[in-house]
Amino acid sequence: MLFTIFLILIFLCWGSFLNVVAYRSISDLSFFIKRSVCPKCKKLINWYDNIPIISWIILKTKCRHCKEKISFLYPLIEGLTAIVMTALFYKTFDSQNIFYFISYFIFFSALIVATRTDLQALVIPQVFSIWLVPVGLVFAYFNFIKISLLESFLGAVIGYGVLWLTAKLFKYFAKKEGLGVGDMELLAMIGAFLGPLGAWFSLLLGSVLGLMLTAFYLILTRQGKTTQIPFGPFLALGATFYFFFETVIVSFFL
Repeated sequence: MLFTIFLILIFLCWGSFLNVVAYRSISDLSFFIKRSVCPKCKKLINWYDNIPIISWIILKTKCRHCKEKISFLYPLIEGLTAIVMTALFYKTFDSQNIFYFISYFIFFSALIVATRTDLQALVIPQVFSIWLVPVGLVFAYFNFIKISLLESFLGAVIGYGVLWLTAKLFKYFAKKEGLGVGDMELLAMIGAFLGPLGAWFSLLLGSVLGLMLTAFYLILTRQGKTTQIPFGPFLALGATFYFFFETVIVSFFL
């Protein structure tokens, strides 16, 4: 129990770091800046105001200096990271290959950053998507992940190709853009790490979950159908479900 708490604390801190990575990636800020500042008033954030989740609650979701709202994305990403990475550790705990954990740790870190950037700015930086496709191929070649090199290659091609074709068809019939290139590149990365089935089920689960949650969100907020909804987080959610419940999902659908 104590070890699990220790893991959660460590991964909460990692989630805080991923928040910084995501924010600086879309804000064109240097990664070599040592201290974080408030995005609104630009004042330095004290260490005791930077404790994952706890500081957000103590500060009542507002900056200590300017009293502007602190985005809910910060505790969301921190908590999500802690849950996913702790589950990943225990899933790979009895594995004889330490690189299995490391490889998927990189994979889920990229998914979490992509989720954060897409939710905040409708952008998925390539360094967290298509740039990791070669990494997935290398990991597959050295058996660091549980799919073969061929499966990794096909997963990347199919992941990108399916969404590319879907986007072209949607634009042809609807006369407007429906999917961004970022979504295609993210699914290509997912395919490189999870294979063709992983890419397919990530898309299927992501689409179903996206439809349900988007409908609920639009009804709750009373926004119009033209509201832009990021699809990347749903692909990431689908990939996460597939990774942890692959046997159940495959047996249910196949």
